[in-house]
Amino acid sequence: MLDFQAVGENIHNLRVQKGFSQDEMAELLFVSRQAISRWELGQTLPSVDNLAELCKIFGVTFEELLCMGQSVSFEPEDIFKGHSRNFVVQSIITGKLNVILPDVLYQFSPAERTVILKAVKEGKIPTDLGELSVKLTESEKLYLFNKYKGGN
Repeated sequence: MLDFQAVGENIHNLRVQKGFSQDEMAELLFVSRQAISRWELGQTLPSVDNLAELCKIFGVTFEELLCMGQSVSFEPEDIFKGHSRNFVVQSIITGKLNVILPDVLYQFSPAERTVILKAVKEGKIPTDLGELSVKLTESEKLYLFNKYKGGN
């Protein structure tokens, strides 16, 4: 999974190192300045064609441009700092990021909490259910523990 925010920061840094403004980069790639801005903010990724052009302009490989193979660090007080939210959630679900779920649950939005709890329910994220339960809303408890009471 790609970390859109890390890729965006990388595109920004490479653009600045090469001395291009967003407007100049947009002109080179035949896209809007707003498209460049969205890439750099990690809101979207460039198309494959634009990724290939960026690699040529910056003199880097796809892997380097997309931050693949780089070690990723997370701050326990703000696990989302410097990373896209989806990247963090997926990293937890796939086991690439090990966290003590009860200690970081407050950092997730309600939608993200639902995704995380679904993964807990499916056994994808090991956690202390006793510690976790005190951090949950009543509806989250019903959803999570329904399985353990013989429900769906």
